[in-house]
Amino acid sequence: MAFAEGSSAIGQLTGNSSAVVLDASDLLLRYANNVIKNPSIQKFRSVRLGNKVFEKRILPVTGAIECLFAMGFVEDGEHLTLPSGASLHELRWIQKQLAGERLKAMSQTIGHKLSVTSLQASEITFYQKLKSSADHVLMYEDRLLQQQARDVIPFLELNQKAEEKCLNQAQDDGERPLDKRDFLLLELLKWFKTRFFTWTNSPKCDSCNGRTSSMGMLEPSIDDLRWGASRVEGYRCTNCNRAIKFPRYNHPGKLLETRTGRCGEWANCFTLCCRAVGFEARHVVDWTDHVWTEVFSQSQQRWVHCDSCENVCDKPMLYEKGWGKKLSYMFAFSCEEVVDVSWRYTAKPQDVLSRRTECREDWLIDSISKLNQQRQQSLASTRRAILEERASRELVEFLSSKAVKDGEGQGRVSGSVAWRVARGETRRDQATNGNVENYTYKLTSNEKAAKLFHLRYTPARNVYIRVSDDNKEMQEWDSAVHTSTNIQRKEEFDWEMVYLARQEGSPTASISWKMDFDDSGLVIDQVTIKACSQTFQTGHIEWTVCGGDDVCVQLSGGAEAERVSALNGSKSINLKASLSGGQGDVAWQHTQLFRMGLNDHNTYPFEIVVHLREQ
Repeated sequence: MAFAEGSSAIGQLTGNSSAVVLDASDLLLRYANNVIKNPSIQKFRSVRLGNKVFEKRILPVTGAIECLFAMGFVEDGEHLTLPSGASLHELRWIQKQLAGERLKAMSQTIGHKLSVTSLQASEITFYQKLKSSADHVLMYEDRLLQQQARDVIPFLELNQKAEEKCLNQAQDDGERPLDKRDFLLLELLKWFKTRFFTWTNSPKCDSCNGRTSSMGMLEPSIDDLRWGASRVEGYRCTNCNRAIKFPRYNHPGKLLETRTGRCGEWANCFTLCCRAVGFEARHVVDWTDHVWTEVFSQSQQRWVHCDSCENVCDKPMLYEKGWGKKLSYMFAFSCEEVVDVSWRYTAKPQDVLSRRTECREDWLIDSISKLNQQRQQSLASTRRAILEERASRELVEFLSSKAVKDGEGQGRVSGSVAWRVARGETRRDQATNGNVENYTYKLTSNEKAAKLFHLRYTPARNVYIRVSDDNKEMQEWDSAVHTSTNIQRKEEFDWEMVYLARQEGSPTASISWKMDFDDSGLVIDQVTIKACSQTFQTGHIEWTVCGGDDVCVQLSGGAEAERVSALNGSKSINLKASLSGGQGDVAWQHTQLFRMGLNDHNTYPFEIVVHLREQ
């Protein structure tokens, strides 16, 4: 394809009204995307001229047929056909141009009135932000920094766990299997979240370890600036009145030492760790104030979302669905490219587009293209071809409709409750009165085969671990309870403790978990339950466990696991804790479930082990 031919075809198409451009480009992109996704399947390389949809949406539109010819399609009797073995370079170029024209047409239908004059200053600032982030990620390629990261990563341990999980993975029909590197990424995420990096809402006093309160921003020192900390937060100890500063370091090497911060520090350091162990990684900046990482999966042949703050992988709808964020601009930066990845993270592209008012879409596309040309000019032609093919496949993903997957509806986990509420990033699909209901555990195929159900919960990580089902995890204490009334998870940063308790001001509260084995053909052979709880003053906690035949037993709530032989032969378990009592304004705090250290990630104060037998 001569470049002029493709440009002419696009120019003719965009001479139509915005509504016509949107409709025709939608179908043209569908033809292109089908070929890109399935290059060896012949039916996707052929378009029947007599097709009613084609006759209505392509034939009458000026420039539409010309776009297909520019892609490489040729007349073949009653069809337009893309010859087998033909290069897809032309098709990918047209795909990219059509996607850009769709953005501009959508902007026009939304009603943006973005004049060049009014946006010139804004676009200069916008470009500077893009360039700054694009330059920053070059630091991740520093061999010495990568070695410093490898020195602190327990690679052999993580690699061994990854290999074991890869060998034992369960695979659904039609699902592309994960490889060992995919599992290594999951292990790296877990290690980083639970054992390496910590979250700082406000720093502890370095003299008496007391709590501190904010005093605003301070001037950075020369040493702060050396490590990229142009922002320095000031705090004062509420106990000894000592002044404390919290530099927001932007140098990943320094973060390997401090191992703490908020989302900026987390994603910055984690992306370096990914590069250090050989992953292709991109640092993603969300203009609405969040950052994370994307890693390229060789087995899946796509970029995968990874949020080290939350220990979640491949949950791109998390921010829009779970946190309720009003997204606008999201860019991924690597040593090879800058990519506008906004469309991976939204199921509502027109809503996102309506909030993109800082620059013109055509200016943004052109600016990113120029940045990438500069960055890729020294790359080998074979590598540029790989990046081009990936970009076209990624564009297919961006243009596809999105479905919310399991775990993408959860609220934010990282940060204090007050901080999450202030940012509007707590769970949106939960009633505001704190009541949850109806989750019931059923046996998986692995558990049926092993005749074992083993569940753990740790409030420090705020995660349930299904030990008997390949250690699968469920985030958030309320994600897997049967009923819950007036319960909250409480973090005490002064004492560095965490637990479940009544909501403030609530005289009573209750929580329960339910396991139902009825459809498995198995019954309980033996069950042990550890449900640690503590009371203070006149607080009272009553633990009750019942089987399906209305046999109920009270538990002590002590630190040791208790065997409950009365449930032998039952087909279900319903475990309930009722909280009441206490004195004064903090009565709610006098009944605590699963109290433990904030950083004690390897202790499980709640654990249920059920051995099963044939009925």
